[in-house]
Amino acid sequence: MNEFLIQEYSTKFDLHPVVPEGAMYSFNGAELVGAEGMKTFMEAYRPLMKALDDKAAGAYFGGYLTHIALAVQYSVTGFLCVPDFSLGNLNLHLIPADGYCRIAFSLSEWKLEQAPADEQSRKAWRNDVYTGFYQATAGPLIRAASEVSGLSLGEIWGQLPTKFNYYVESFAAELTDPVLLHRMEEDYAYLKDGLPAAVFGMPRNPFQVKVRRIESLPSPEKTVQMRNRCCMYYRTEGGRLCYTCPRMKEEERAARREEYRREQASAGG
Repeated sequence: MNEFLIQEYSTKFDLHPVVPEGAMYSFNGAELVGAEGMKTFMEAYRPLMKALDDKAAGAYFGGYLTHIALAVQYSVTGFLCVPDFSLGNLNLHLIPADGYCRIAFSLSEWKLEQAPADEQSRKAWRNDVYTGFYQATAGPLIRAASEVSGLSLGEIWGQLPTKFNYYVESFAAELTDPVLLHRMEEDYAYLKDGLPAAVFGMPRNPFQVKVRRIESLPSPEKTVQMRNRCCMYYRTEGGRLCYTCPRMKEEERAARREEYRREQASAGG
């Protein structure tokens, strides 16, 4: 594993070659697919993230799992290889800091599977990688989190698409190679429209969502993406509905914009 890839995974996805500094609790992925293992994880995580209930912890768990899903996406497209993200090789670490707690990741063994050289074979390989990850790694973890937290599968799976759409836009903005840009668009399209719903254990592929844009908080000339599902921040200590939350009524969103802009104008004056 070369230093460049290690740095990329660490910086972009909080994925490390060793247990990251500050880890208070560490869990192997295979331990978490059973109810008892996930319950132990949630009992450790809930107070650290200041959740008022397990549903908030379940939603945040899905949000952090997005980092590994994005690492898979980025690896397949940009690196033409993928690490071993099997449950037994994947480790999750709870790292408290500044009143919150992040979930970071490490791999017990860094093994890279290379993509085939020709494009047609690469696409078949890509399809197998996606199927394996969502069916055998993400799926079992999300089902266990749903069972223990009481949050529906759809709400947890629904944490992934918003971050994917945001980061894919960011990745695309960085690319100058048209071949790589085309590959990224094709790979993401397959994830959304080609991967069967059965892979996720859902009646519909959870990435098939309609992106809705709303007026930006600071500027009426700009727009931002509305979240696909509520992140449950309002179910944490001192939390409230986020500006981009789909639960928020439009009149409340307008009031939030007015309040924010008034405060900014006052601070600037």
